[in-house]
Amino acid sequence: MKYILLIVFCCYWVALSGQSFIQPKYLQVTSNKTTNLIFPAQISAVDRGSECIVVQKSTGNILRVKADSLFKDTTNLTIITTDGRLYSFLVSYSASPAFLNIDMGAAENTIQDTSMLSFAQRVKRSVNHLHGIRYGAGKVWLSLLGVYTNGQIVACKLKIENSSPLSFEFGRIGAAVGAARKGRRRAVQEIELPILLIDSETSLVRERQAGVAVILLPKTGLAPGQALQIYVREKAGERHLRLILSNRYLLNAFLIP
Repeated sequence: MKYILLIVFCCYWVALSGQSFIQPKYLQVTSNKTTNLIFPAQISAVDRGSECIVVQKSTGNILRVKADSLFKDTTNLTIITTDGRLYSFLVSYSASPAFLNIDMGAAENTIQDTSMLSFAQRVKRSVNHLHGIRYGAGKVWLSLLGVYTNGQIVACKLKIENSSPLSFEFGRIGAAVGAARKGRRRAVQEIELPILLIDSETSLVRERQAGVAVILLPKTGLAPGQALQIYVREKAGERHLRLILSNRYLLNAFLIP
């Protein structure tokens, strides 16, 4: 019996030694600063160990990480990129993280993403030139503050106002091109537009608070009778918000050279 146990143990050790383990990286986050993780490939999946951290994919290969509140224990964060790589992090809270911008490799799109992020920040600082365009559901309002462009990219500045006693967490922000008016009996085809970047103060708008987000879209021409639709869906909720913009808003976009 002793020899059988020894053989089983040896077989287990040989099998175990043939495996490779991914050593998690240590990551510090805080609640009043954002940590940016830059990956060498597009992000395909993100999983956070607990809700004490907030994550948001601002571009294809840049992930923003922030602490929702002070926490004492560690949690984990897992990211999978389109090149098949898995990145594992052990996340802890720090009032002053050692690093706020971490490059996980020689990212090909870092320069382009940084340029788009800079454009989104300029849009956020620009004067609001549109008023009264909004849609509400469950005491949460989505408003369009302005449409901007640099000639190649269209930026929409949005405001989310939560006047309800319940917090509103972004589930998905998207855009599509469809018919300006939908008939009752005919099917309406909508074309989904890729979101180039989402620059948001937070992905969670707490009760009776407001937040501003800027989304970047590729330059899009609308045919007569078409409209640009922007929607914000609530995560694990039913309060889905949507704005419908006619072509004239795009043609009168504020130019930011």
